[in-house]
Amino acid sequence: MNYAEDKALKTLLDYANADDNIRAVMMQGSRAFGKVDKYSDYDIACVTKSNEPYLDSAILPFLVANFGEIAVMQTPDNGDPHDIYTHLIQFTSGIRIDLTFNSIAYLQRVPLDSDTVILMDKDGLLAGTPPPSDADYWIQKPSAEEFHMHCNEFWWCSVYVNKAIVRGQMLHALELFSKYVRNEYRAVLAYLAGAHHNWERVNVGKHGTNIRLLLTPDATHYYDTLLGSYVPADAAKILLALDTLMTSFNDLAATVAQALNYEYDSEEAAKTMQFIQVLFGDALAQYWNRPDFTFDELSEAHEQDAKKGKG
Repeated sequence: MNYAEDKALKTLLDYANADDNIRAVMMQGSRAFGKVDKYSDYDIACVTKSNEPYLDSAILPFLVANFGEIAVMQTPDNGDPHDIYTHLIQFTSGIRIDLTFNSIAYLQRVPLDSDTVILMDKDGLLAGTPPPSDADYWIQKPSAEEFHMHCNEFWWCSVYVNKAIVRGQMLHALELFSKYVRNEYRAVLAYLAGAHHNWERVNVGKHGTNIRLLLTPDATHYYDTLLGSYVPADAAKILLALDTLMTSFNDLAATVAQALNYEYDSEEAAKTMQFIQVLFGDALAQYWNRPDFTFDELSEAHEQDAKKGKG
């Protein structure tokens, strides 16, 4: 990528070059690799002798003058602002700049992200920095304990999705399904992608975006099952999606275990699925095959059971 032709970068670098307090400038993220589209952010980090001059958003007038009106902005709390001070800024023009000021003392204590390219280095502070790569995001082969932890969490949380549905707790059910159950499925699926490529430079992307491309053709159905589990907020559809995902996960986990040469606790899976059927089957059976079923009915049924001492 020819950074000199980028007007936004030139503006920021000219500012840094004229400021004696800024000793180096780095860029991270997709632009560091030259993978750019019109939505790509500028992830810029300035290395300073002191962050003091930039506290309280002192740089904003310069940024507004050069990049236009701000639509929305954040200044996240990353710790001591004298060490690291960040502005996340979306301009109405469409430009997004994440601008961080890192003190020299701070950078001497923390490693650089692998996706870092040096744009300016007045004193050679960052000499020897390797070319940018996505190495920080490569999938690592899990230990047997880590693999078991993901499997156990999947089955544990699957029970609670059913419990939330029986109780008529729609938002709770959706949250558990998305935040825990799908997340564990996705983690184990990422391990399969890693195994397919011998754990060499495997980056599944944000939230597993690239996983399907990394799977062998006979394994893409696992990804399709995961994607198919994103159903509308309807209890019957959630239950069907969860049941499908549990069946798929049981096969997926066994496949990954074999690839890793680990043991998979299939007995835990079988007992969990049987337990779900025994404990919740009767409560859900009356709604399962009804196309006119509504979640309100299920919630009302749970309240009636609770009054009878069954809650």
